[in-house]
Amino acid sequence: MTVAFKTFGCRLNQAETAQFEDDFAAAGVRRVPLDTPADVIVVHSCAVTRKAEHEGVKLLRSLRAKWPHACIVLAGCAAASIPADARAALPADLLIPPSRKADLVPAVLARLRLPPAPTPAAPRPPQRATQRATLKIQDGCDFFCAYCIVPHTRGAPVSAPLETVLSEARALIDAGFQELVITGCNIACYDAGGSTLPQLLRALLRLPGLGRLRIGSIEPGTVERDIIRLMADSPKICRFLHLPVQSADDATLSRMRRRYTAADLRETLGLALGLMPRLALGADLICGFPGETEDAFLRTLAFVTKHPFSNLHVFPYSERPGTPAATFGGAIPEPERKRRAKRLIDQGRINRDTFARRFLQTPVECLVEHFDAHGLAHGWSSEYLPCAVSGLPRDRRRTLCTFTPDRLHNGTLTGPSR
Repeated sequence: MTVAFKTFGCRLNQAETAQFEDDFAAAGVRRVPLDTPADVIVVHSCAVTRKAEHEGVKLLRSLRAKWPHACIVLAGCAAASIPADARAALPADLLIPPSRKADLVPAVLARLRLPPAPTPAAPRPPQRATQRATLKIQDGCDFFCAYCIVPHTRGAPVSAPLETVLSEARALIDAGFQELVITGCNIACYDAGGSTLPQLLRALLRLPGLGRLRIGSIEPGTVERDIIRLMADSPKICRFLHLPVQSADDATLSRMRRRYTAADLRETLGLALGLMPRLALGADLICGFPGETEDAFLRTLAFVTKHPFSNLHVFPYSERPGTPAATFGGAIPEPERKRRAKRLIDQGRINRDTFARRFLQTPVECLVEHFDAHGLAHGWSSEYLPCAVSGLPRDRRRTLCTFTPDRLHNGTLTGPSR
């Protein structure tokens, strides 16, 4: 029997899809590409915007028309966000919301009248094709930002026990993964029996054989300063800090129901860059939020211009039914939202190239993910910059290497291995 996946949205969804694949593999179900016939098709959906939700539903209809006899599953946040009276019309055999993700494989096997899969006695070696392993440590969020549907689709924060996380990390390291990516819905909320995110990271750093840790997005106004200090003390933590700042205007942040001010952000970045001058910064930004004036937008643009953000995720505001912001007055016309988004994206490209050039003619560590037809090894630096390395044998895939980039080619650090 075979299964195919389509995953929308965040890294958390990607981590959960990897777990689904492992669970299906334990039941003897083999993964195949989405464009080939499959007995089971799982659409792992996103509902953070209305557009993302619609894309998942649109794919369901296309898959049902193409593969009428497959067992089609809608998993993820859209399975929870779509109104109950509309779910019956969906062309899916099963709907598995995040609260029931552990039931996905058993529900599919039951629908197909197959025996349940055995429960593994120990963590399984992962069945994933990726070269970086995602390590999910928690789910859920209770921050209730004005624009966000996630607390309603994923529920309150739930953290994996510390020893469970460590056991999975050991299995991933034993399977040959050199980079573990810490992920969750809101990892700053991690709290397992009093063990917080900084304590978990310290325990992971003590694991033998660990190559490096990459920390996912951390909400400002939480534990980010403790993480910054830990990052500065440990070379095994990737030098990349991603903060979903959303705006650098205090009035906008207040309407968004965020938990910090622009001054808080500046202080955090001052601490981070003071300790790690070559730290890479990432950010999520929403532009055109209801009531955002031109001056408010320009404050955010100035903030981005002043600080060395090398990785921006920019989103024109999109009304998400079911959230308070969808009822706010002061809507910004869509063309203006897109204009503001373009200005931020353009500035982000300038920042990225400027930041990347700082690494020319200096040693850079890269995780090798694949080789191209010309024999160049491609991967990512600790600072989340794309790299292309010459002179490596093809058996170096999934390993860490050091090289000295001598040029920046189409945004990629390129040079010979050491």
